[in-house]
Amino acid sequence: MPSSFYEVEHTTDIKNSLSKFYELQDFYAEFFIVANEIRRKEFEDKLHVSLFGAIEKRVKFLDYKRVVGMYEGMEKITQLKW
Repeated sequence: MPSSFYEVEHTTDIKNSLSKFYELQDFYAEFFIVANEIRRKEFEDKLHVSLFGAIEKRVKFLDYKRVVGMYEGMEKITQLKW
């Protein structure tokens, strides 16, 4: 089983992704919502609804800039190996 699940939310409702994660809560995995930083408040508001209390601590928000930074960091590490 995967150890992490990611949902990219560019235009759709974040609640849909949280609902998917809720259905997968029996699997020990981390959950990530990837979206524009502008949507962080929307993410936090929807995550803190009592329905998602069971997964609240396992869901993280990643903004696009952070994902790019992670990618660039991995690229640097890969180049050092050569």
